[in-house]
Amino acid sequence: MNTTVHREQDRVWLEGVSGWFVGERESSVHAAEAAVMEALGEDISYEYLLGVSGLAFRMQVSMEGLCPSSPHSFCGYPCHARSSQALPWKLKILEVKAEEADRVREARQAIVGSIDRGVPAQYGSEEDGIIVGYQSSGDEWICFHPMREGGTKTFVETAWPWGIALFTERKAELPDRRELAQGALQQAVEMADTAEADGYYLGQRAWDDYLIKLRALQDADDEARQGAMLGNSWIYECLAQYRGAAAHYLRDIASEFSPGSAQHLLAAADLYERMSDQILRDGENGLIAIAPLPWSLGEGETWPDEMRQDQIRRLEAALPLERQAIRELRICS
Repeated sequence: MNTTVHREQDRVWLEGVSGWFVGERESSVHAAEAAVMEALGEDISYEYLLGVSGLAFRMQVSMEGLCPSSPHSFCGYPCHARSSQALPWKLKILEVKAEEADRVREARQAIVGSIDRGVPAQYGSEEDGIIVGYQSSGDEWICFHPMREGGTKTFVETAWPWGIALFTERKAELPDRRELAQGALQQAVEMADTAEADGYYLGQRAWDDYLIKLRALQDADDEARQGAMLGNSWIYECLAQYRGAAAHYLRDIASEFSPGSAQHLLAAADLYERMSDQILRDGENGLIAIAPLPWSLGEGETWPDEMRQDQIRRLEAALPLERQAIRELRICS
């Protein structure tokens, strides 16, 4: 392990653990898993976890509008089970309500035990972070979280989470990469062919709905446009990052397949990379220049129609590559 335990009065913390900026790793569930694995000295990347979970291949938009929840791995069509299976460490999930005093005490002591062993823990509600220390005998946690302190500085967490994941021990037998990869490819094709999942549009239907929602903003008032900006920016940024991760993952697993299948996987990887780097992104100006956040505009500025039209053109140009990539994956799934 890369961690070392430090103690100072009632404060205990781990060194050798890093947080992450939300713009660098946008799926907080997988970013937290990757951060813990890095701290434990395991060779398993964020991009690999996005790919093996299927999230790298998913396109999803809420039926209710441009909701920021759309790209989350737990929402709609779930994309988290296989990434947990792929980890070389066993997981123990604790879902404890704040009013369950006895269980809260047990959970806090379990966190103390994990930190004392040099192992960070994962926690989260809407988004996930990692617990890297404690103080006051475990009544307070020292954490990294992508939505706090820029993601890269620790802070004391005071809110009780929806769930906690403990990494209890290394697995005696590592998961089969080929089997996991086959499942990820099958899931990618299934998601592309599925229209709806638990309140979200999926696959081709999601692409169509996304474009419809963006075009409808042409005739919307400033308040409606402003309200759509956050969700739009997050959906668009995640799409670009996830497809880049898909390219990385497919190249990583290609050697697990026959030469013929590997050829199709590498062709799909090239398509996803082109989609992510050449069509959806905008070089040095970045994604915010295409799909801005509400606070990225100056005082009195509105979301320009020409910027939104540019985003629509980029999505329309990316869609044929998406379809072609899925055809390549379908051959291997």
